[in-house]
Amino acid sequence: MAHLVEGSSIIDGTWQLPILVTDLNISRSVYVRGDLHIGGLMLQLVNECDTERDWSDHALWWPEKRRWLQHTRSTLDQNGITAETQLEFTPMHKDARIQLPDMQMIDARVDFSVNSFKATKKLCRDLGIRYSEELSLKRYIPPDDLRRGTSDADNLSGPVSMRPGEESIGPMTLRKATPIFASQSNLDHRRRGMSPALSQSGHIFNANEMGTLPRHGHTLPRGVSPSPGAYNDTMRRTPIMPSISFSEGLENEQFDDALVHSPRLAPTKDTPVFRPQNYIEKAAINRGWLDSSRSLMEQGIFEGDIVLLRFKFMNFFDLNPKYDPVRINQLYEQAKWSILLDEYDHTEEEATLFAALQLQATLQRDSPEPEDNNKDDVDILLDELEHNLDAAALNRRSDLTQIPELTDYLKYMKPKKLAAFKGFKRAFFSFRDLYLTYHQSSADTNSAPLGNFSLKGCEVSPDVSVNQQKYHIKLLVPTAEGMMDFILKCDSEIQYARWMAACRLASRGKTMADSSFQSEVESIKNLLKMQNANGSENGNNTSSRKANAVKLPNDFNVEEYISSKYVRRAKSKQSIQQRVSDAHGNVRQLTATEAKLQYIRAWQALPEHGIHYFIVRFRNARKAELVAVAINRLAKLNMDNGESLKTWRFSNMKKWHVNWEIRHLKIQFEDEDIEFKPLSADCKVVHEFIGGYIFLSMRSKEQSQTLNEELFHKLTGGWA
Repeated sequence: MAHLVEGSSIIDGTWQLPILVTDLNISRSVYVRGDLHIGGLMLQLVNECDTERDWSDHALWWPEKRRWLQHTRSTLDQNGITAETQLEFTPMHKDARIQLPDMQMIDARVDFSVNSFKATKKLCRDLGIRYSEELSLKRYIPPDDLRRGTSDADNLSGPVSMRPGEESIGPMTLRKATPIFASQSNLDHRRRGMSPALSQSGHIFNANEMGTLPRHGHTLPRGVSPSPGAYNDTMRRTPIMPSISFSEGLENEQFDDALVHSPRLAPTKDTPVFRPQNYIEKAAINRGWLDSSRSLMEQGIFEGDIVLLRFKFMNFFDLNPKYDPVRINQLYEQAKWSILLDEYDHTEEEATLFAALQLQATLQRDSPEPEDNNKDDVDILLDELEHNLDAAALNRRSDLTQIPELTDYLKYMKPKKLAAFKGFKRAFFSFRDLYLTYHQSSADTNSAPLGNFSLKGCEVSPDVSVNQQKYHIKLLVPTAEGMMDFILKCDSEIQYARWMAACRLASRGKTMADSSFQSEVESIKNLLKMQNANGSENGNNTSSRKANAVKLPNDFNVEEYISSKYVRRAKSKQSIQQRVSDAHGNVRQLTATEAKLQYIRAWQALPEHGIHYFIVRFRNARKAELVAVAINRLAKLNMDNGESLKTWRFSNMKKWHVNWEIRHLKIQFEDEDIEFKPLSADCKVVHEFIGGYIFLSMRSKEQSQTLNEELFHKLTGGWA
């Protein structure tokens, strides 16, 4: 087909197509026909350039359509390319500055032509991080811009303004996108020292400092083509694990020490970090997540830009110290920064525990991890296999002769009832299956109960102060009348641990017959023991506290260990140091890895862990509201205090999809349908959190751990 465009048509039906070669900064006009395929166009262009070089990593980019022309057999007519089209011939792999969860900066060479899910997978593989589906890439948004953007949601004037590529255009939409040019680069701008202040907040080093440079002359593995597979050096080095499996023949010394033990970085007033002050600002944290189904180039990420690598989904599978030293450290560092920056609400007692665990991890940094010299690698792997098989068998246990039951006298209170001013009441409680029942006394168990309700789908949060002997369990139970507040008051640590474990499992739809019940009880006991500042279970051994106190390092800086909120409240820094020293006595026996794992477990026990906030406007509503996406549910919250108003469980969800034209997310549950428009982030971000958590909930040790990318994109893609 001849394209008759004035000034460019030729008698034989060919026409001129201008193409910019970005890395050479030259433009070439190629005479083409509409039936020419993309591969032939690239071949003609390379011949026109008349430059001897390797072009195997180059591809055609269409700025106006924001897409790569990767189907080399398709023709220009099939793609809708005319003489007025502007194309760019550009490398698919480009330099980017990646900030890791521990705030370190690395110079990486990333594939800008594949979707960010694949780019994250490749980057994690080179870093030595398993289960890359738990992480994602995030654009860098300066803290001032994040805080300024929250005013739009606060004033209810509409969604925040987004730069080209930040918003998801979505499939089958008529919305017009702003062109994105591959020729735009921030690489030189960054290297001239004009990078944003964020680049100065972390330890900056080149990727080749982290390992040996790759040898390009080696034989590639079978199934890997030399192009673009030859670009196997994302970080300009040989990947840590060249094989497909992470769990075979891997030793700690093969990991980069800079990733296993992060360099010290103290937060200061000049450090450009974002400290959320309210729930609206907490919602702004989730604004920058990249769309997993689109490439970096399609989302307006340019060469030389800063991109953040973060754990996105708070559902961590199989944390193993043998295979995951980098993963554990990076997760620990992300948890540490979220505590120091007040992204998660926590008590002063919890802050002291976090500081003690961080101090122990720091002190044990250079100490070797203990090894079991009596077992070789085969025995260790056999033990792990036996443990996994036993856990799987326990989950299917059918040999129970009776249903486990908890019974005890507890105190309770319904805060929203008029009788709440009288305080707690005492009653006899029984916990069986997923149901909590209570009577006036144990003698009344055969009569009608005072109350009976299922805890499946409820929200469970701790309200504990070990030093004050306060052991409360706060329940938010969905009922026909709405959400009901219910508080259980336990008398001891042991009683609290058993009832808290039962409530947590019931909220997930599991009973005490589940194999994880006892381990949940022990985990809660260990956490309480570490929170005990006196270092003893009864809390009266003050002499033990003095004996266990550790001498803090001379360079100990409280701002590196305690949230600035509690530093300001303290009488003096010496009092904080004394509390940290006292709390350290309970964790001083832990190795560095054990201290990091305990830090992560304590972090996971926080009420806000795994909750992602968004400002939305429900359909036909005038006022913006706060919505939270959690691991297993969606909730509507009070924007002022975060109190849950209504909960929708993912297990009751039938389907959900995005209307890209009006940018609405519609979710159909068993009992009702909801529809809302996200204001604080793009609608694709909310959709991806929901689909991502459903995808991660399907993982099991009984199943193959091969990553199912197709299923992930089906659940997060946004198609109706």
